[in-house]
Amino acid sequence: MRFDGQVWFDFSTPSVWVFYRWVRALAESGYDITLDWMPLPTESERAAMATLLSVDEPQDRGRFLHAMLGLVHLEGRSASDMKTVAEALRAADLDSHVVRDQHQLLDDLATRADKLGITAVPTLYRHGPALSIQLNPAVLSGDVAQTAVTINDVMESDGIWELKKP
Repeated sequence: MRFDGQVWFDFSTPSVWVFYRWVRALAESGYDITLDWMPLPTESERAAMATLLSVDEPQDRGRFLHAMLGLVHLEGRSASDMKTVAEALRAADLDSHVVRDQHQLLDDLATRADKLGITAVPTLYRHGPALSIQLNPAVLSGDVAQTAVTINDVMESDGIWELKKP
């Protein structure tokens, strides 16, 4: 089965970290994963997001994303700190890249997210309504494939707008 779309994210939100780890577990289970990680622009993480967007190759971008998320959520580093961004570039073996604080796509992404109604992270978008996905860490010990099936089913049903458990 395939799991695809755009994942709107920031680097600091704990549910993004859970979602990222779940996606990795899903890939390890044999799913075909094709996700475009789209930063939802925030002023505090502008340098991290601009730097991510400046990395052209998808595999390099993935390594940078992995390094940033790991530094923030495992090491307790700040995604708004330029030193964290520089360290993530080094960890991703992208020493030839420089930390940026501007990228022309940031404003375009903010406008696009607003038009799509994306207000929370992580949010999955394919077509039609975007789906905010707030997974808790228990998803990592469950059946990752079944969770993917559930998410895909909700994505395909425009009649389901919100599912919540307390």
